[in-house]
Amino acid sequence: MTPRFSIALAACNGARHLPELLDSLIAQRLPPFELVAADDASGDGTVPLLEAFAARAPFPVRLLRNPKRLGVEENFSLALTACSGDCIALADQDDTWRADKLERLAQALSAPETLAAFSDAEVVDDNLAPLGYTMWQRVRFTPREQARLAQGEGFAVLLKHRVVTGATLAVKVSLRDTALPIPAGWPHDAWLALMAAAQGGLASVSAPLIAYRQHSGNVVGGLRKSLAQEAHAALGLDRGDWYRGELGLWRTLAARLEASTVPAASRTALKEKIAHLEARANLPAARWRRLPGVLREAAAGRYARYARNWGSIALDLLVK
Repeated sequence: MTPRFSIALAACNGARHLPELLDSLIAQRLPPFELVAADDASGDGTVPLLEAFAARAPFPVRLLRNPKRLGVEENFSLALTACSGDCIALADQDDTWRADKLERLAQALSAPETLAAFSDAEVVDDNLAPLGYTMWQRVRFTPREQARLAQGEGFAVLLKHRVVTGATLAVKVSLRDTALPIPAGWPHDAWLALMAAAQGGLASVSAPLIAYRQHSGNVVGGLRKSLAQEAHAALGLDRGDWYRGELGLWRTLAARLEASTVPAASRTALKEKIAHLEARANLPAARWRRLPGVLREAAAGRYARYARNWGSIALDLLVK
């Protein structure tokens, strides 16, 4: 049976680019069941634009208006909670969708065990001109990792790094009901993807089903960074603060999984990820004294499984 797709849109001062997204929703070959747009106290023409769209759209449009600013994650949670379809596709206000996006995601979600699916995205500039690469290339989601995810090993991939762009993500309503509320600090897309992957229920579509627009107002963005830029950002980190933040996030996920029915293998892998972060967080302050601990983690293969491998080794040896 073809699923009914709700679209969860988090909007905030998006009047400039929003019309192109809305036109691409109408052009979907699999028509949406509904659009739920949560406006986060916009001060431009976003709300009138959505109201006008509701009057002409060939599907129901519900507009939720926040009297005060909630922020991206809470606003998305609000939109997700209000959706009533069988599946929910997340939407960013400044992108455009390929006409076959919902159709392809419906195919990916057709297996009973699949709880969420995501696609690649073409990275474009402010005028929708391609920048010459996709988000999977940007986040280094390799063919080997793509194959592992297809074999049900998506949780292992996500324990190493984030590869899911929220604007490409769709989830079954059953995942929404178990994944919410999203804990503070976790991006909504990373959390939903991890909750699906922990149960072996994350699928991917290799086609770039959206144009992912880059402009000065992006919250996250997909612009490529040079090795020098990445190194400069890493050297500016406070290792103590970074590890405290990371450990807090992963321990929160572990607590949620302990209270769920996910396979024991997922909980075990997460515990090892946390143990790896703890070992790195407890390295000596003097950089020259960190080498034995770094070598132990490298020999155990935990940098390769749970971190950026050589980049993370350099972080632990060089950053104060």
